[in-house]
Amino acid sequence: MQEYNRLRDIQSALQEGTITCREVVEDYLARIRDHQALNAFIEVYEEEALQRADTIDQKIASGESIGRLYGLIMGVKDVICQQDHHVSASSAILEGFTSLYSSTAVARLLEEDAIVI
Repeated sequence: MQEYNRLRDIQSALQEGTITCREVVEDYLARIRDHQALNAFIEVYEEEALQRADTIDQKIASGESIGRLYGLIMGVKDVICQQDHHVSASSAILEGFTSLYSSTAVARLLEEDAIVI
């Protein structure tokens, strides 16, 4: 996939149809797998990210209203809550804890069609 330097460039390519949001997510997932030795991610939400990408691709294709952050793929630190996802803060005391809610920051990002990977 072509290298993009800014979110604006990704969004332009998505609107032009030269790439899909799914392709962007797949590229990020491949990079994560290629650099697993870095241990940068505790958990990756591959299926969820791909489903959100497909939803965003459908919104773009149908001309439906879309959030300002579509095409933004991001990781969330393990101390920030996302509903129905594990949060451990790298602490044994929180082992197995699943958040009951999303933090305001995560909720706002998701509302604007960002994808948490």
